Amino acid sequence: MKKYRFQILLLIVIIIAGLLSCSKEFLELEPRINKLEGNSYKTETDALSAMASVYKALSAFNSLENVPINSDIYSDDAYAAGEPGGGMWESWQPIEIGIIDHETSSIDLWEKFYRGVYLANLYLQKEEDIEWTTTGKRERMKAEVLTLRSYFYWDLVRLFGWVPVLEEIPPDIEAVKSVTQSTPEEVYRLVIRDLLIALPDLPETVSSGETGRITRDVARMLIARIYLYYEGFVKKVMGVTNDLTDGTTVVNKAYVQNLMEEIINSNRYVLLDNYADIFDWDNQNNEESIFEWQYSEKGLSTFADGSLTRDGNFASHIYGVRAPLDTTTFSGWSFATLTFTLVDEFEDGDLRKGVTVYNNEDSVGQGSHGPQYQYTGFFNAKYMPDVRYTPAAGDAPLNWPINYKDMRYAEVLLIAAELFMDDQQGKAVGYLNQVRTRGMGDGAALNASQLNIDAIYHERRVEFAGEGHRKWDLMRRSLDYAKVMIDATWDTSTFPDYVVKDDFVGREFNIDTWGMLPIPASEIRAMNEGILQQFVPAFR
Repeated sequence: MKKYRFQILLLIVIIIAGLLSCSKEFLELEPRINKLEGNSYKTETDALSAMASVYKALSAFNSLENVPINSDIYSDDAYAAGEPGGGMWESWQPIEIGIIDHETSSIDLWEKFYRGVYLANLYLQKEEDIEWTTTGKRERMKAEVLTLRSYFYWDLVRLFGWVPVLEEIPPDIEAVKSVTQSTPEEVYRLVIRDLLIALPDLPETVSSGETGRITRDVARMLIARIYLYYEGFVKKVMGVTNDLTDGTTVVNKAYVQNLMEEIINSNRYVLLDNYADIFDWDNQNNEESIFEWQYSEKGLSTFADGSLTRDGNFASHIYGVRAPLDTTTFSGWSFATLTFTLVDEFEDGDLRKGVTVYNNEDSVGQGSHGPQYQYTGFFNAKYMPDVRYTPAAGDAPLNWPINYKDMRYAEVLLIAAELFMDDQQGKAVGYLNQVRTRGMGDGAALNASQLNIDAIYHERRVEFAGEGHRKWDLMRRSLDYAKVMIDATWDTSTFPDYVVKDDFVGREFNIDTWGMLPIPASEIRAMNEGILQQFVPAFR
């Protein structure tokens, strides 16, 4: 597997996919991709099971594959932390201090995304054989899978840059070994093309029995995120000069402004009055939520089941304090401790701080914890394992029933504020203040003269802390900005006495990495000679 991971992954993922299980509503369907491969995939129910597997590929978390955790660790919001020496996830700690191993440090993410691409392509290749009987169902489900494939390719291109593009299942290994890299611009054109194709066939809303499925607003949000990153990073760092387009439609600022106002004016979402209610385990898929990755304890998974059978949110266990004295939180593995600069970012009176930051030093007055590397005392409270929801059976780390809040209405408002900042300041500050005053009260509202990009970035940081957004905000602001902010987290001069400062061996953010990862060396060797190359300066 190590020598030919990319090729073998494409050919045997059919077996792996059969092990996937899904959760909640339509995601409870047992994926039957193996039937699809055998050309016996005929009914709409079969198609729904196949599509559920593609959804599962997005949320699956095995080893180092969790994108939100990776994104926070490689930003100024969290340290790798965990146990001394890294334990089973030793790659997070070396990457954080600038040691990027081409052999092991990025293989998990590479495999995760191409597993998703394969499942999406398999569905798109076989869906024409389905006996479709329900009007509009075929078009809608194809649009969902195209949106998911766009998600996988966007993760690939923003992490690796120049990546092979597969739009169909190659006939054999030799064909795979010759799939050349596409340029970042080519990948972005594919991503935007698929999203624009999908957009009109997606529903504006879903029924309660379809909770977790993609709507038109999910595609709108994904386009907006990609546009901001394309303008801020792809053009300025990667040297792409053309606008974001599928070849026909140009996705420019006016286009994305319109997308955000379509969501805002729809009145489908509201900011919950109480910020804490967003992350209440009993209030998932609430009125502020646009898209959540669905997790459940219903699979009752165990470590002996195999790595792809997990229905629960494994990330929750990763965030937990190692052997805490506080009996309200379940013992976890203590990765992704929060940085002091993030904790200091919250203004006095910001109620979001208490929802976001779990202070282990204050929780029981002693700050007790098990063997811990890079202990700051601060943990991600939004997703920490809660003993009240301890799974009834199976291994608890694999079965935490807390969804990942991928997209919520607050992000729409802050994206709109950024997009309208230079054109309509009054409108922009109004959008920002809706988010800001929810956390701090009406007296904290800004006026138009106080609105600038720093104000928006501050609001994004405290609003979405611990949700995996920060790295991408840093990168699109500029590499120099990212360097200043990340380097500041390694200044131990102001750290409290209980911190083991030797754990925080300072490192400077290496601008030449562009905040990206190298293409795994095993993948380069497995392809035909010269097919895969490193284009990022630090990895050449």
